[in-house]
Amino acid sequence: MKLVIDRGNTLFKLGVFDGRDLIEVRYLQELNKSTLEDILLTFDVSKAILCSVGGNLSQDLTDLLKAQTNFLSMNNTLSLPIKISYNNPNALGKDRIAAMVGAREMLKGQNVAVIDAGSCICIDLLDKHSVYQGGVITPGLGMKYRALHTFTANLPLLYLDEKHYDCCQNSTEGCIRSGVQNGTIFEIEGFISRCKEICKDLRIVVSGGDADFVARGLKEETLVDKHIVLKGLNVILDENIEE
Repeated sequence: MKLVIDRGNTLFKLGVFDGRDLIEVRYLQELNKSTLEDILLTFDVSKAILCSVGGNLSQDLTDLLKAQTNFLSMNNTLSLPIKISYNNPNALGKDRIAAMVGAREMLKGQNVAVIDAGSCICIDLLDKHSVYQGGVITPGLGMKYRALHTFTANLPLLYLDEKHYDCCQNSTEGCIRSGVQNGTIFEIEGFISRCKEICKDLRIVVSGGDADFVARGLKEETLVDKHIVLKGLNVILDENIEE
């Protein structure tokens, strides 16, 4: 079995794979040694990969992975099944690379835009030749809500809800919700429209914690896969370490 660890800005996301099949997913606020030991033992893990945008693992966790598995830390020297067209490839987020690899695995030979709706919203474009064309980063829904509260004197702190709000509202709360939630959908639709000018016949995959909300709001037909980063990391692990 293989263990994939995606440390994001908010959560640890862990996936256990048997070949290309994702058989276990866990979301954790913190990852401690006893939890990791239990996962390694329960699933007889032989290979593992870490992708972190939220800081390094503690030394005891890293030592445990190195001692009990064939361990990789996601970096820009690894073999990848995609080409990266980016001014400084070393600056491209590891999770964004993994998402592109996951998109290629899902929709090989097609133009794909991946919308990763998490703490930030990343929209990335992979063409049918498996070349990463670039993307955008914009604040996520939660970040927008917190910013309106933090950087003003009187606006309340609100959180995402699943309701639909008409564009024009007649209360402060309604105006904030329409601005954040409708505004985010309009923003994404604008970027997707531009992406279609670059790549025709574009498929759209939505991932991340707010994927369901975003997918429902978009006019475009979408595929929702909240585990596309985990799946991409699994492919990268297989590309670089044989069984």
